[in-house]
Amino acid sequence: MFTKRAIQRSTTIHHMIQRSSGSGIRCSSYVGDVRCFRSTTTTSSGSSIGGRRNNSSTSATAAGAPHERLLILGSGVAGCATALTAARHGIPVTILHAGSSRNDCNSYWAQGGVIYRNYRLRETDNGGNGGTSNISSALGGEEGIKGLVDTPRSLVNDIRIASGYTGPLQREESESLEECVYSSQYHLDNNNKNNNNPTATTTTRRPQGSNNSQTCPTSNVRWSEDASWKLACEGPTRIRQLLLGPKDSGTAHEHYGPHAIVPFDRQVLPTGSEDDDDDIRSVYKDGSEDDVLSLCLEASHSAARIIHYADCTGKVITERITDAASKHPLIEFRGDCVVTDLIFDEDGGSGSGGSNDKMVIGAKVLDKQRNEQSNMYATHGVVLASGGLGGIYQHSTNPLGFNALGSSVGLALRLEDRLSSSSSPLNNNNNNMNKYNGIVSDLEYVQFHPTSLYLPNEARFLLTEALRGEGAILRDASGRAFARDYHPNGELAPRDIVARAVFMESQKSAAAAGGGGEDVHNAYLDISHRDSEWLKDRFPSIHAHLKSRTNTMDFTQEKIPVIPAAHYTCGGVTTDLNGCVIASNGEWYGNLYAAGEAARTGLHGGNRLASTSLLEGLVYGASVGEMVAGVVSDGTDDKALENRERVMETMHQARYAIEQRLALEQSNTNAGGSSTVSSTTAVDEGMRKEATAILTNLKSIMWDNVGVVRTPSKLALAVSELSAMRDEADQLWNNSSSSGGCGGAGWEVVALRDAAHSGLAVAESALANRVSGGAHYVVLEEIESENHNGNGGGSKSVDSDDEEPLHAVI
Repeated sequence: MFTKRAIQRSTTIHHMIQRSSGSGIRCSSYVGDVRCFRSTTTTSSGSSIGGRRNNSSTSATAAGAPHERLLILGSGVAGCATALTAARHGIPVTILHAGSSRNDCNSYWAQGGVIYRNYRLRETDNGGNGGTSNISSALGGEEGIKGLVDTPRSLVNDIRIASGYTGPLQREESESLEECVYSSQYHLDNNNKNNNNPTATTTTRRPQGSNNSQTCPTSNVRWSEDASWKLACEGPTRIRQLLLGPKDSGTAHEHYGPHAIVPFDRQVLPTGSEDDDDDIRSVYKDGSEDDVLSLCLEASHSAARIIHYADCTGKVITERITDAASKHPLIEFRGDCVVTDLIFDEDGGSGSGGSNDKMVIGAKVLDKQRNEQSNMYATHGVVLASGGLGGIYQHSTNPLGFNALGSSVGLALRLEDRLSSSSSPLNNNNNNMNKYNGIVSDLEYVQFHPTSLYLPNEARFLLTEALRGEGAILRDASGRAFARDYHPNGELAPRDIVARAVFMESQKSAAAAGGGGEDVHNAYLDISHRDSEWLKDRFPSIHAHLKSRTNTMDFTQEKIPVIPAAHYTCGGVTTDLNGCVIASNGEWYGNLYAAGEAARTGLHGGNRLASTSLLEGLVYGASVGEMVAGVVSDGTDDKALENRERVMETMHQARYAIEQRLALEQSNTNAGGSSTVSSTTAVDEGMRKEATAILTNLKSIMWDNVGVVRTPSKLALAVSELSAMRDEADQLWNNSSSSGGCGGAGWEVVALRDAAHSGLAVAESALANRVSGGAHYVVLEEIESENHNGNGGGSKSVDSDDEEPLHAVI
C-alpha cells in the first residue's frame, strides 16, 4: 500500500484537474476557456479562444483560389500545430516538407518528452514528513492551487535559470498567474519592465506581444520573461487540446479524431490505503483511479512534469499530429519541396489602398524530384517552421539531409538583404551585434547536448536527458563521477554547464585520470545501477540502437562513451509573442510568421531547458494559427483587436498584390514570355558534388571554430572562411538560375546556400559577443587580456557565481 508520503515522493504520478463549474480553472477545448484565477468569469465551453474571429477573412469569391491559403514551411510539431489551429478556423493550409515523408522533420527525433504539469505533487507539510493536502482542493479554489509544487511560476523560474539569465523574475510572487490565455493585460512590457534598456524611451509603436527581453548584466543573455509566462500559462491546455483524449480531460479527439490522441506512458497507482481512497478516487471521472499519466524528471526541472512515450516521444507525437493534419479537409502536404527564397511585395499592395510598406506574399519552391521551381503564393502569409541549424556542425544530434541546415534563418536573412537593398533599410548597420538583432537574433546561442554516443568515425546518436533524470551518472575512464566538480547539481545542472563538463573531461588525458592509456576516452554515462529490464522498457530505442551495432553495447550493464554534439538553436528568426516576425525597430514584416526552433521568441535566452522544444512548438504554433485566423481571446483587449485588424488588412493587401502578379504572369505567358514555372532541368552532377564538398568543409569549420568552447581568434578565422563559402554558394546558385528557374542546381545547392548564410551569421554573432553566457562560452586569449590591462575588457569566460542552485524534487 502507498501512503500519502509515498505518493508525494513519486516522480511518475499525476492526476488531471476535472472540469468544475465553480472553479476558476477549466480543462476545455480552447486555451481561451482557461482563465486566470484573478478573473471572475470564464468563457463558455463552446466558444473559441475568446470566441471572436473575423469570419470575412476569406472572401466567398476567392475561397477556391489556390493562393487563398496559409503556406507553412515545415511539417514538424510547430508547423502542424499552426496548420490544425488555422484550419480549425476555416483557413486553408499548404504544408511543405523537404523529405518524401511528412514525418521527415526534427520533431520526430526528440527522445525525452514534453513538459506538462504535475497536479499531484504538493508542498510538504507536517514538519516536512511528506504529507499531502486534499488533492481535490485543487478543483475548488486558489488556496488549493497554491499548495502545488509545480506551478507556472516554478516553470518560468526553471526556464530562467537554465537560460543563463541571472537576474530575478520581474513579476512579483504576489502577481503570479495560473493557467490562462497570456493576453496583453498580463504582459510585463506594457509597463516597460522588460526593455533591454529600462531608461530608454520608445517612440516606435510596437504591436501587442512585441517581445522585449531583459538583458542579463552578468552574462549578456537576453531572455523574455513574457515568452516564458506564455509557455507556462498556456502549455497544459494546448497539450490537452492537441494531444490528449477524454481519459485525461483532453479534447484532441473532438476536433481531430481519435487518431490524434498520443498514447503517452501511464502509471498504475496501487491504492488501498485509507488515506488514498477519498482523495485520489474523487478526481477521476471514469473510475480508473489507478491509471494516470507517467511523469518523469529531467535536468534543471524543479519537479517531475515531463510526459513521455518511452524514449521516442517526438516520434509518436509527430506521427499522430501529422496524421491528424493529413486527415483535415483544409490541409494539404507537399513533399520533396524546398524553398529557395521568399517572395515579397515591395509596394505593400498599395493599389488596394493598404499602408503596409513590405509584405511576404509567397515563396519560390523547388521540387526536388523534378528539379523544377515555381512560385507558390499565399494570401494568409508564410510560416517559417523548418527547424534550426544544428545540422551545420560536423557532429550533431540532428538527422542528415535538408533538415537543420538553417533554412528559415537563411530565408529570413536573404529577405532582409533584398529589402534593404531595394529601398531604405530597416536596419542598415554594419556592426554585427546590431546586424543580427534584426530579423534574426541570438544566433550565437547554439545548444550542444551533453550526451551523444561517442564512437569514432560514426554519426552521433542522442542519449536523452531523461537518462540523467532517471539517475544516470557521468564518469571518467577511472569510474570517478565528475559532474559535481562543475556544478552542485551535478548531472541535473543546466545543459550548457553539463556539456562543457563532458567536453572538458573528454579533453583530459585518460591515462592521467587512471584510464590506463592515452587513447582511452574519458567521459562516460553510467546507469547500470538501475534495473536492467526496467531500463530496456523505459529506453527501448537506445537499447535497440546499441544492440544493432556490429560490436554490440549494453547500457544496462556498462558505461557508455559520450561527447557533446550540436543539438538546438536557441536564437533564430525574431518574433513577437504571437509569432509575427519583427524587425529591430519592433515593426512587423507583413504576412510573415515563425514558430518552433526556427523562431527566436526570447523563451530560451542563452540555453534551452530540457523538454521545452515540443511544448514551444505547440504553444507558439497554435498562437500563429489563431493570429492568422483573426482569433482574439478577449473582446475587451484593444491591442489584440488592433492586431487582428492589421492582420486582416495585410491579408487583403496580399490578395490584391497576388492577383496583380498572377495577371502579369499570365500575360507574359500568353505573350511568349517566361512562365511562373520553370522547365524541368537535369541536375548538374558536377555542381551537386561541389556543393556537397563545400558543405562538408563548412560543417568541419563550424565544429572546430564555433563549437562548445570558443576563442576570438578561432571565431575570426571561421568568419573569414565562412564568408568565402557564402559567396561561393551564392555564386553557384546565381550561375545556375541566371536564365530563370534553378538551372542545373539541385537541392544540394539550396542546402549549401542556407547553411552558408546561417553559419556565417552564427560565427559573426559569436565573434561580436565577447561575454560568456548560456551556450555561448568564449575564452579570451592571453594576449587580448594583456591588451585590456589584464581585465579582459569586461568579458567573462566562466559560469556566473550567482546562478541559483536547483532543488529537484526526486
